[in-house]
Amino acid sequence: MNRSRRDFLRATAFSAAAALSPGALAQGPKQPGRRDKTELEPVAVAARQPLELGPWRYGDGSFASDTVLMFRGNPAHTFYGTGPVPKQPRLRWKYRMADFETQLRGQTITWSGTGWTGTAAKLGNYVFVGSVGRQVYAFEAMTGKVAWTFEGGRMFKSSLCIYDNKIYIGNVDDHLRCIDAATGQLVWTLNTYRDLDSSPCVVGGRLYIAGENGHARCIDARTGKEVWKTFLGGVGPGTLGGSNGSETSPAIADGELYSATYDGDLFCLNVRDGSIKWKTRTHGDTDASPVVSGEFVYAAAEEDAPNLYCFARENGREIWRYTDNTAGYWSTPAVAGDRIWIGGADRKMHCVEAKTGRGIWQFETGAAVWSSPAVVDDRVIFGSRDGHLYIVDAKSGKKLWSFRTDGRIISSPCVVDGHIWIGTATGWFYCFGP
Repeated sequence: MNRSRRDFLRATAFSAAAALSPGALAQGPKQPGRRDKTELEPVAVAARQPLELGPWRYGDGSFASDTVLMFRGNPAHTFYGTGPVPKQPRLRWKYRMADFETQLRGQTITWSGTGWTGTAAKLGNYVFVGSVGRQVYAFEAMTGKVAWTFEGGRMFKSSLCIYDNKIYIGNVDDHLRCIDAATGQLVWTLNTYRDLDSSPCVVGGRLYIAGENGHARCIDARTGKEVWKTFLGGVGPGTLGGSNGSETSPAIADGELYSATYDGDLFCLNVRDGSIKWKTRTHGDTDASPVVSGEFVYAAAEEDAPNLYCFARENGREIWRYTDNTAGYWSTPAVAGDRIWIGGADRKMHCVEAKTGRGIWQFETGAAVWSSPAVVDDRVIFGSRDGHLYIVDAKSGKKLWSFRTDGRIISSPCVVDGHIWIGTATGWFYCFGP
């Protein structure tokens, strides 16, 4: 059945934490298909042999220049992948992911595929992605063969990041997990006590993540030990369970962390100790993640304040706002050069001048665009809830290619060496390439 994001969030608000003892791990293949709603134990289907990932070569963070290791590619959220992107990508493979059933007000709800934001990451010859069917998958990137799966307590809705051959990912069962990328085995877990939709990133060996408990956190990536946490709000009277606190993925740049909240506040923190440097208003629930470029930080809010904003990083002063979308934003903007691209719930991909906020072009799809666009080789790659994966010309907004998938797309593409990996909200995960 079709579900609004609010219904999704209401359902996940009733999640129970999973048991996390080593005894909860089980051997044996887990086939795609529905899971019994009472099956809440985390389960790992380990690789028959550890994946050949080689020694870690990307320093002390979860970002690189030749692959995508995290949501939006780097901590500032300004790296979107590598080309060359083919003029007419072809379907290389697709895989049907497992489903998961929950109860919502007496009705059975089936969660399928990749959620919002749901971006895959690629390390070596493998692609890793979490699903709302409770699985983290390790795929052979070029064939779609499953190397291992790990099953959490509820939905893996956020994007994962990879650091030091480990996978870090939040879950609606409230836990942040560290999983060995070579074996699929659990390394450590941290209970945050509320839904964890935020996508993590690692900078300087420290992991940063926000959460629906209203906190931004800094964690030692190797041990899982909390270094600091700062309360940002968004969980007061009247906030909606499953949608409150901070669902954005923190942006990190120059020793500063940026995160927004349900209350419509954008914060700038000092990454050293979590102290608040300033906060400013987006005026509405802000789930789209901040993007840092030069002297500015960009943020976009939902339907109560459906604007794309540019703020000064020095003090949070609003520089401009783009108002040509009355339906709001769940898509995180892409910023490259003097332009910004962002999907709107008004069914359009918007292109905006970065310095002034002036609209340049709009490309209309058949449904809301929650997918965060990847801009590679002057091409904008994104999905729509109309079920299509699109490539449009970054300068003109002209459609260059589209592909009708098996269902609506709310997650975002991973683009490496011209290959595109993306999932749908109806259970399928795709690879396109030359």
